Amino acid sequence: MSLYEIRKTAQEISDAISAVLHVDVTIADHNLIRVAATGNYKEFVGEKLPKNCLFEKVAVSNKPQFIKEPNKSEQCIHCSSKVSCNEMATLGYPIMDDTELIGVIGLIAFTQEQKEELYNKYDSLLVFINKLSDLLVGSLKNITYIKKLKVQDELINVTINNLDSGIICTNINNDVQFMNSVAMELLKTSNDNIINAKIDKLLPPLVLNITPYVRKEVKLVVKGLKESFIISRIPILFESKIASNVFTLNKSSKIIQDAYSIMNVNLNVNFNQIIGESEDIKRVKDLAKNVAKSKSTIMLRGESGTGKELFARAIHNESNRRKSPFIAINCASIPENLLESELFGYEEGAFTGASKTGKIGKLELSNNGTLFLDEIGDLPIHLQPKLLRVLQDECFTRLGGKDLISVDFRLIAATNRNLEDMIEKGQFREDLYYRLNVIPIEIPPLRVRGDDIEILSEYGLDKYLSKLNKQNIKYSKEVKEIFKNYSWPGNIRELENVIEFLVNTVNGDVIKKSDLPKNLITQNSCLSIENQENLKDIMDRYETNILKGMLATYGTSADSKVKIAKILNINLATLYRKLNKYHLQ
Repeated sequence: MSLYEIRKTAQEISDAISAVLHVDVTIADHNLIRVAATGNYKEFVGEKLPKNCLFEKVAVSNKPQFIKEPNKSEQCIHCSSKVSCNEMATLGYPIMDDTELIGVIGLIAFTQEQKEELYNKYDSLLVFINKLSDLLVGSLKNITYIKKLKVQDELINVTINNLDSGIICTNINNDVQFMNSVAMELLKTSNDNIINAKIDKLLPPLVLNITPYVRKEVKLVVKGLKESFIISRIPILFESKIASNVFTLNKSSKIIQDAYSIMNVNLNVNFNQIIGESEDIKRVKDLAKNVAKSKSTIMLRGESGTGKELFARAIHNESNRRKSPFIAINCASIPENLLESELFGYEEGAFTGASKTGKIGKLELSNNGTLFLDEIGDLPIHLQPKLLRVLQDECFTRLGGKDLISVDFRLIAATNRNLEDMIEKGQFREDLYYRLNVIPIEIPPLRVRGDDIEILSEYGLDKYLSKLNKQNIKYSKEVKEIFKNYSWPGNIRELENVIEFLVNTVNGDVIKKSDLPKNLITQNSCLSIENQENLKDIMDRYETNILKGMLATYGTSADSKVKIAKILNINLATLYRKLNKYHLQ
């Protein structure tokens, strides 16, 4: 604490004492800097007191000192201003806060009359100055306390304004007393408009009856659009009665978005994680990087297993939306009757079996982020115009709802199907195709990527050795050659499956031809120039091995066969006919 902080108060006290006692007054801080003064010394405020003066002795002894004859007293022998001093008497008194010296207050006589006043009233003046000292210490403590409160108040404000949740505080009469910046942004208002207004100007009356600490979804109209919020009420109690309330609010979609972000914490893919040195893959990576920061829709095309979702995630994480969610949905993996509610969400009671609280759809969750629609060619024809409308208007309604929900997302679509052929057959809308195909990116199949097969196989081997806690294993030269010549119909996904199979099953430290899955060995044998079978037998054997490999990779269930037919770009009836032909049912 320093008396300098209350120099204005100190000066007022000095002036008052001087007016009452008709003596001059000086007040100095603990460093003996004059902070207040009257009369002859007023012009010296801010300067240090003379060395070895009476006030210094008071400060050292922490006791009152009185000089009756300043020029003759032994107390003045070493004072640096002895020669120029014209004081006739001086009373110095320490200003103490318990045992800590805060400063010194002095009464100074320059006339005989003032000197007699100090001398005759010495005892009563000590009591008087002691009270004034307490007053100065109290004022200083108040200033220090207020300063601490201001710092603490600013610290609390900064903390509250940096929370993710909106905060609204009300008094016992439900008048708004405080809103943090998050709440103002969510509700598009300001403190100037709402402080001391009733809470029902912001929130519906029902929030006052929300069960304490329980989150409730509430619909609010913000700037003409109805939005969904999760609101909770925290009562502040005083003497067992509610004295005020604190309301927290978040957008419903934001809470689920945060959950998605936590779940996807290990999926922050970047372009460096897309392995490959071939010209084809480098060209595609460069194109994807260049368009990543755009808002335009991207269409990723390529065979199954080429890494379309990997590219989509890398594009998202390279974009300006990387801090917002990446929401992925596979249009082929969700039953047609559920896909619409998955995309658009629904209100409570929208249909039989619907959740009583409704559901937020993927479109809403992807707000400010990226929506990845994989297998877009499998989007049902009746949903295609609805998706087109969202892309055009940037808003939609939930199933069973009436309120428009505004969304801003970047769409990345992906397919392994021939959309142009589907348009000709009336299976895909041409207007949606052009809306999706703004930036087409073709991802090359593994078989055309040359040396990338070896690079990826070595990378995959290291990955699964580490993952499965196995010792070093190497590929034989023969296996490397087989890998290079194999057609890899399942692309990178199939390569990874083969490597994981080998790391699990190989006992030695070298992977040999005999360790490989049969489909890799038989296809390689079919392609050998030493094989003298006729063309039909070669093609049948080749086709058999392809089908065996696909069944081994994707399974033999009805759904698996539908997927295999799509990958091979043949209809399901043709697939079943071939499976019967080669006795693979």
